[in-house]
Amino acid sequence: MLHAKLIVANLVMAGVATGAVGAATAIYFLSDPERREKAKNCADKISANCKKLLCENSKTSSYE
Repeated sequence: MLHAKLIVANLVMAGVATGAVGAATAIYFLSDPERREKAKNCADKISANCKKLLCENSKTSSYE
């Protein structure tokens, strides 16, 4: 039973560490207005491409 508790504790700590690194990365990335604008432009391009592909592959145009 002790081994299972150690495995669970390791998984929890790995999750906490991953969350902390992800949060720090997001704060660093979003702290600069220029990077924020580039990320928004990139997201807009990806969204437009996905909508285009979905419309081409489906019979309905409900994504426009």
